[in-house]
Amino acid sequence: MNVLEVFKIALTLGDAFSRRKQIEAEIQTWINRLKLAGRDTISYQTKKIEGDDKFKPIPGTKKDYDRNYTIEECRKKIQELIDEDKKLALRISLTNQVAKAKIIDLDGTEKELTVPELLVLKNDIAPKLEQAAQAIPKLATGVEITETTDKFIKWQTVMPVYKMKQSLSEQGHKIEEEYIDYYNIQEVTDYGMEERKVFDEVDRIHAWQHRLKEAINQANKKELINL
Repeated sequence: MNVLEVFKIALTLGDAFSRRKQIEAEIQTWINRLKLAGRDTISYQTKKIEGDDKFKPIPGTKKDYDRNYTIEECRKKIQELIDEDKKLALRISLTNQVAKAKIIDLDGTEKELTVPELLVLKNDIAPKLEQAAQAIPKLATGVEITETTDKFIKWQTVMPVYKMKQSLSEQGHKIEEEYIDYYNIQEVTDYGMEERKVFDEVDRIHAWQHRLKEAINQANKKELINL
């Protein structure tokens, strides 16, 4: 058994994901090389394009641009990388079905989940739960409460609206006086949750998200299934 075969046996899910990222970058590099593999170019400046000295380069102006790779070797390398990527993707898919990790779920129970299940929770479900928790209305603080029940509190704000009144003094001087013209009243029935409870719920989801990441890292240590 050669070194490559030993390496393939020891390859984990995490290793495979990293290698696929490398392959993606390498494929792009070889595609860029392929784009430049079609021609060699010589550029220079000349005084004449007719006669005995036509197309004679002016000294010091000639530059050669030679391709570094042939079309054939670029295409061959790209195909090799694509084949490797295809095999890795298949091995990852097969391994994902059996690679599992234990996690304490949001409800406090211990579960054993596969990588796809963990990824769905981490990438799709957890962000939605966090967004929903962040959106929970919080009870207002620092307000004048007028009524309290088990389900809500009531409070109001009183905002005076001022106007200016002009008059003349006995000496004939103009006098401006500010007075309250009317009040803007806002009465609120507040059904929000206590701020601390909302923060505790968000923290609970964050802790769960951290456990999901740890579980995925643990599951990624599973060795790849060989084809």
